[in-house]
Amino acid sequence: MADLSKYLPLSQRRVGDESGANSNWRDYLATTLTASANLLAGLTAEQWESSSLCKGWRVRDVAGHIVWRVGSSNRELVSTATRAYFGHFINPNRAIDVLSRAAAEATPAELVAQIRQIAASKAAGYGRHGITELTEAVVHGLDLAHPLGLTLPVAPTVSGAVALRQSLIAPTAIKAILRVRTLVATDADWCVGRGPELLGTAEAHLLFLFGRPGGLLARSL
Repeated sequence: MADLSKYLPLSQRRVGDESGANSNWRDYLATTLTASANLLAGLTAEQWESSSLCKGWRVRDVAGHIVWRVGSSNRELVSTATRAYFGHFINPNRAIDVLSRAAAEATPAELVAQIRQIAASKAAGYGRHGITELTEAVVHGLDLAHPLGLTLPVAPTVSGAVALRQSLIAPTAIKAILRVRTLVATDADWCVGRGPELLGTAEAHLLFLFGRPGGLLARSL
């Protein structure tokens, strides 16, 4: 199995040689965003309004979230979230919901063009392009693709790094399962967890790790 620890930030890696550390995911991030844009470009009007894996969000809303969350600069993220949250909501997730839905009001063609532009910007080295942004792109790409029966192409290194990072910060219930089961991605040459192996696709395991419906382990327990 691939050693994915080398792709994590230094604070999350095993002690040892740090010379290969690299938190620059810009090429993989650009490729993942472009893949999502390509899928969105082929959707019908009905599919844009259909439900995603994010509870309460349409496919359109997920696309809007990608535009706001991945496409905004640090300053824009802080300023827009603060304005939306301050004096309006107790739960900051409500501010994120409002901002994502606001971005989603663009036309489908505009949303696709915006995501393509964000991908081009990331490829050129602008803005944030670390594991957090990569995770946003992968998970929300699956959120919009999976319920439509579409496949988001994700490189094995990407799916593995995202899975490993999530295994370290997942909710307690998921961490408890990973202490007794090993998720083995049969199509991506990686595994996370310990204990008896559970074989499945990288996508199925990612859905479980992020608490999305459709995860293989959720159906097996």
